[in-house]
Amino acid sequence: MVIDKIVCVGKNYLDHAKELGDAVPEKPVLFLKPPSVLLQAQNWGQCLQAKFPAGFTEVQPECELVLKIENQNISAVTIGLEMTLRTLQSQLKKNGLPWTTAKVFPDAAIIGPWIPISHCQDFLDTPFSLELDGKLCQQSQGNRMMTRPDKLLTYIESFFPLCDGDLVFTGTPAGVTAIYPDSKATVKFGGLQFQVHW
Repeated sequence: MVIDKIVCVGKNYLDHAKELGDAVPEKPVLFLKPPSVLLQAQNWGQCLQAKFPAGFTEVQPECELVLKIENQNISAVTIGLEMTLRTLQSQLKKNGLPWTTAKVFPDAAIIGPWIPISHCQDFLDTPFSLELDGKLCQQSQGNRMMTRPDKLLTYIESFFPLCDGDLVFTGTPAGVTAIYPDSKATVKFGGLQFQVHW
């Protein structure tokens, strides 16, 4: 299925908004990534080789629940990493400029294999986590989102249509930290996991 776009939601966990030192948004913060930056594991247990953005520091992986859309509904879920060039983003924000270039680069969206929603009705109650080089950095559950998936989809569609195959990254909890060349991440969703090596 062709992906039209990747929709990302910012500051959807209260602890992460506070961690950034930003005001807690009254409504979801939306931004887009093109499908060309997507890297997906085909099997659980796989180790993906991802490109590290050369010349940048403060490259940050954000662990998030990811939804797949079909017929304007959630057809499948997985866990993923939404990548950010944080220093660049901060500079662009400070200057009042769009921060697309801090979010769009090779392998800026990384996801695991899809789980059909029929097999994962309790996905909001399933714990997910990110470990970097063996250290636990992020851990949460989808039921801690400020805006839940059904309301997220309604909100998104008040601005633009969601097409079959679109992906929605639903936001990240606190604990965001940086990666470096040769960093290795373990991304877990319940008893499933995959790894990423930069």
